[in-house]
Amino acid sequence: MIEMKDISTMELKDLKNGLRLAKDKRMELIVKLGELVHLQLLNQKLNHDELSEISLGIASQDRLIYRYGKQITNINAASQQCSKCMQQLGENAKFCGNCGTLNPTYIDPNTVYKSCQSCSEEIHESALFCPCCGMKQGAL
Repeated sequence: MIEMKDISTMELKDLKNGLRLAKDKRMELIVKLGELVHLQLLNQKLNHDELSEISLGIASQDRLIYRYGKQITNINAASQQCSKCMQQLGENAKFCGNCGTLNPTYIDPNTVYKSCQSCSEEIHESALFCPCCGMKQGAL
């Protein structure tokens, strides 16, 4: 019989593997983009459509990496332990009651969200930059 802890461990392992694969794929696309730009510059013929297609693939991998990271953080948060002193955290605690470390998974219930103007990921309304794609928010 598989225990819940084992399921979380297996899920976490799968997520970390998916994260690694997404990062590897992103790096392959970046190298491919760099090589293509280099060749096109040598030939003095830039093909923006071809470059844009690879760039969109990189952006897609960025979103995937961001989502894997969020899922991993959420699973780690389920343990409800302080990352610094390993003490049990109170439910919805903003800080560790033992050492005072900020709980990275704390979600303020009053937080308002909006969609990123570039990648459409849900972000804090007050965010100046998107944590997923890095684009500056506000007037583009």
